[in-house]
Amino acid sequence: MINYVAYRKFITLKNGKRVMFRFLNEQDRENLVRLFQEAPEEDTRFLKQDVKDINLVNFWVDHINYRKVLPLVAVDLENNQLVADATLHRGKHSAKHIGEIRIFVSRPFRNLGLGSALLDELINIAMKEGLQWLKAEIIAEHKKVIKAFREKGFEVRATLEDYFIRKDGMTHDVILMMRPVLKREEAEF
Repeated sequence: MINYVAYRKFITLKNGKRVMFRFLNEQDRENLVRLFQEAPEEDTRFLKQDVKDINLVNFWVDHINYRKVLPLVAVDLENNQLVADATLHRGKHSAKHIGEIRIFVSRPFRNLGLGSALLDELINIAMKEGLQWLKAEIIAEHKKVIKAFREKGFEVRATLEDYFIRKDGMTHDVILMMRPVLKREEAEF
């Protein structure tokens, strides 16, 4: 079991910046609101929830429950600002062995290896938490994201036509990707 309060991991990005991973806490309220408010609309339009809604973000912070959602944040150590949010949503009932991954990286921190590092860390956390499968739902047009997940062992399981609808009513196909938490080759030594 992970000590959610004490957990810390430090990484260096491709540009030399140092970032710390830790779990979201109540003191992150303003930083989390800022992360999403400062993001351009085109960066948030494909997220499952309206992260621009300050009431929603406040609700998340007010109701942190690590047994349901593990909210991992990346903190820029230069200015102590949140630069990414990655969540592992635990399945319920007959899907309690499956975790869903969602990752948001702010624009200035993209293409620096941060998203991949967060994905690696969520895979490691899922293993420690006893999950058996991970899933991700990715907009079909986001080819680079699909490729990145493939490189981490996720496989396409289905294409869900018109599964995602934006606020403006436009629909998009979604690619369902899955990965066993512990792959066979990783289990052997």
